[in-house]
Amino acid sequence: MVTVRAVRVFQFVFLTYSHHTCFMRKFLIPLLSLLLATACQVNQPAQPPLSPAVFTPDGFAIIFTVTHGKDCFLYKADIASGAMHRLTQAASGCESDPAFSPDGRQLAFMHAPRNGVRAALMLAKPDGTSSRMLVPGEEDNLQPVFVPHTNQILFLRSGAFEHYSPLVDNHRHKFDLFSADLAGGGITALTQQKFYDCSRISVSADGKQIIMSVSTYPEGDQFLILPIGEPGAPAQRLQPMVPNAPSGSPVVYNALWLPDGRSVIFAAATQPPEANFNYNVYRLDIASGSIEQLSHLTGLLDGLSVSTDGKKAVLLRQGVYSVLDLSTQQLTPVRLQKPT
Repeated sequence: MVTVRAVRVFQFVFLTYSHHTCFMRKFLIPLLSLLLATACQVNQPAQPPLSPAVFTPDGFAIIFTVTHGKDCFLYKADIASGAMHRLTQAASGCESDPAFSPDGRQLAFMHAPRNGVRAALMLAKPDGTSSRMLVPGEEDNLQPVFVPHTNQILFLRSGAFEHYSPLVDNHRHKFDLFSADLAGGGITALTQQKFYDCSRISVSADGKQIIMSVSTYPEGDQFLILPIGEPGAPAQRLQPMVPNAPSGSPVVYNALWLPDGRSVIFAAATQPPEANFNYNVYRLDIASGSIEQLSHLTGLLDGLSVSTDGKKAVLLRQGVYSVLDLSTQQLTPVRLQKPT
């Protein structure tokens, strides 16, 4: 198993380790000494200064995490004006992974006593008030997602924070999908696969299917479509290949259902000749396999979320949020103001 994991890590290093840590071939050699010096020093997941954002139910604002030293809190920003303010009232700790219920009446998020430790799954009103704990932080839980038309909320659980090679820092691994009952908090394991990596889970608008963005060996990055309510049912596997994808296994992640239930948007890497990787947003028609490129950017793409109506996406790129109109492909930066 060690050999298999090491091979997978080296594949990520030479293509892209994951959607969070991307090492380009032309920069690999200068980075090796630094990576070797720091690989074993990281003991907890790090929280970036800004996290990927999600839309509010009305689509006029975004919610995201801002890090302040050892603390990190949820903020809300108006897209048009950039005005932002704290959404929650916690005096300390780390809040992350916000998600709204389909009806817009509940907000789920993770809360940890401090940055980098295990987090509890919290439920609150959409304005961040009246929070209560649904799933305690006894395990490494993250990424809650409501299931429409049910009393369920899904979340990921990481079984390990480690590295399989001296060339990389520790990262979360051994992911599985769990479900919690919104009323009583009872937990059910939906997968027992211990996926090497999982960048995103998304639930279809009808509440019948899940799509998971996972990495496995030797397949690499892929999307798994699973029926909800059918434990053990075989998954539909998708591995879209975008034009100019890196040679070998494609780098695809963050698949998100669109409201039609027939297509998803996702992020993927391309490799121009003699240049660094570029990351962009694509739309995939599941039945036909046709792919449409929706953005034309250079460099890294750290975050991607879609609005409830499926008309726009919010991107985090180089520390800046932008809203992408999925129809016109127009990209508009969100110019954040100082918090009030």
